[in-house]
Amino acid sequence: MKKLATCLALALMAIGLSAQTDSKKITVTENIAYRTDVGPNTVLDLAQPAFGPQTGRPAILIIHGGGWSAGSKNDMVYRTLMIDYAMKGYVVANMNYRLTQEAPLPACIEDVRCAVRWMKAHASELGIDPNRIGTYGHSAGGHLSLMLGCAAGSKAFNEANAPWMDQSPSVACAAGGAPPTEIGRAGAWADHTEWWPIGYIGKNETPILVLQGGEDPVVRPNLTEDWVVKMQKAGSPVDYVKVHGNHGVAFDQQLEFTRPAMDAFYARHLKHNDPDVTVEQMKVPDFGGSGPYKAIAVREKTLTDFVVYHPVNMQMTVARERGPLPVLIFANGGCMDTSIGYENMLTDVASYGYVVVAIGELQMIANHAAEKHTPSSMVAKALDWVCLQAADKNSTYYGKVNIEKIAAAGHSCGGAQVLANAADKRLQTYLILNAGMGKMEMADASAKSLKNLHGPILYLVGGTTDVAFQNAQMDYEAIKKIPVVLADNTKSGHGGTYNQPNGGANAKMVRAWLDWQLKGKADNKALFIDGNLDGYPDWTIKHKNFK
Repeated sequence: MKKLATCLALALMAIGLSAQTDSKKITVTENIAYRTDVGPNTVLDLAQPAFGPQTGRPAILIIHGGGWSAGSKNDMVYRTLMIDYAMKGYVVANMNYRLTQEAPLPACIEDVRCAVRWMKAHASELGIDPNRIGTYGHSAGGHLSLMLGCAAGSKAFNEANAPWMDQSPSVACAAGGAPPTEIGRAGAWADHTEWWPIGYIGKNETPILVLQGGEDPVVRPNLTEDWVVKMQKAGSPVDYVKVHGNHGVAFDQQLEFTRPAMDAFYARHLKHNDPDVTVEQMKVPDFGGSGPYKAIAVREKTLTDFVVYHPVNMQMTVARERGPLPVLIFANGGCMDTSIGYENMLTDVASYGYVVVAIGELQMIANHAAEKHTPSSMVAKALDWVCLQAADKNSTYYGKVNIEKIAAAGHSCGGAQVLANAADKRLQTYLILNAGMGKMEMADASAKSLKNLHGPILYLVGGTTDVAFQNAQMDYEAIKKIPVVLADNTKSGHGGTYNQPNGGANAKMVRAWLDWQLKGKADNKALFIDGNLDGYPDWTIKHKNFK
C-alpha cells in the first residue's frame, strides 16, 4: 500500500461560513488497495476529516465515469468532490475499478461491491459507521452507484473468491449523475439485465438520487425517466432531479442545482448534521421555470409539511431585485396536502423573484402517498414560519423575504382556505383561483369571510363549465368596497392550466397580478383595469372599486 498522507488546510471562500472553516484539515491517503486478487488497478484514495468526531462518521464512495473503459479517480472533478465532502465531515473514498479492456463486465460491478465491503471491514480503523455509507458516480460511475443501491442482494456476480465476503455490499443511499439504467442497444451487454438497474425494478428500501440532463445525447433522458417512474411506482424511494444540460450534469454543469440536491440527500440519509444544509429534499420542477432566476422546490427541516419554491440563488436574486423577495402562500385544490399538481406554476412564479410556501410535503411523483385534507390553519402556519425566518439572523431566508409584501392564493377548496384567513393583517392581497363562496360554507369560510378582506383580490375562473363560476360571480357582486378583479379564462375549466408547462396562461395571469400588487409594476394596470388582453386569447376581465 503506497501512502501519501497530506494535511490540507483549505479555506472555503463561500460567503457566510465561519472562521472555523479556515482551520479545518483533512488527511488524504492515496492508492490504498481494496483488493489484491485481480490486478493493480483496484485502489482508492481516502480523505478523512481531522476535525470533529473520529469514530462513527458517515462515508461516501465516489465512482468515476468514462464508459467503463476510461476515466480515473485522479480526474480533477472526482478529486475535488472528494475534498469538498471531506471538508463537510464525511470520510470519502474515491476509487478506481477494472476497466473493460482489462476485464469485461461485470468485473467493474464486482469491484465496486468489493470496495464497499472493504470499507465495512475496515470501518473501525477508518472511523466510519458501516451502516452510513453512501455512493456517488457519474455516467458509467452512476450506473455502478445505482447498482449498489438496487442490486446489493443480487447473486448474479462471480464473487466466490473475492475478499471481504463476510461483509454486505449494501449501502445506505446511492446517487448517480447521468446514470445508464440500461444499455439501450443490442449486444452481449444488453442480454444481461442483471448488470443494469432496469433488471431490478421493484420495491427497494435504499434511497436513490438520480440527476439527469434534459438534453443529454449520451444517456437518453427517456430511458432514465422510464426507470425512475417504474421504481417510484413500485414504492422505491427514488428522487429525480432533471435540469437543462447535456451529459455533464452533476459533473461540471448545473452544479448550482445538483450539488445542493446531493448535499441534502446525503445529510438526510447518512444522518449527518451539516450546518450548511437546511433542507431535507429538493427537486427542480419544469426545469426551474421560465423566469430570469431558475427556481427549485425544497422541503425545509423546519417546515417539513410544506414545500418552499424559491430561486436557487436567493442572494443573487435579492441583489438583482434590489431588495427582499415578496412571498406567496399557496393552498391546494381539495384542501389537500400536496402542491405537486401546481408545481409548474409555483416554480415559474418563484423564477421571477418570489418565495412561495405551499401546503403539503414535497412529492417526487404524484400520488406517492394517500392525500389528506389540511386545516385552514395551515395558511397561518406558513405565515408564522415566513415571519420567523425573516427575524432569524441564522436563517437562510434572513434578509431575503419581504414580510411587508405577502399574498395568499388558493385553488378550489384552497381558495376557501385563503378566505378563511382573510382577516390576517400580514396579507396584502389575495388570489382566489377557480373558487368562490357564494352561499356555501367550506374550509371554515363562507360569504361572511368576504367582510374580512382588507386588500385587493383577484378571482380567476375557467368559464361556465367551471363549477366555481357562479360562486365567484356572486362573491364579485357581494364585495362592496375592496378592489376586486374577476378574470375568466373561458375555455380552461375548473382545473385551469396550472400543471401545463410554466403553469400555462393562468400562471401568467397570477404572476401579472403579483407583479402589480407586490412589486408595484404599474404597467400591469393596463391588463386589469384597462382590459388590455393582448396575449390572453379567450379571456375576459372585469373590475370594480379601484380608485
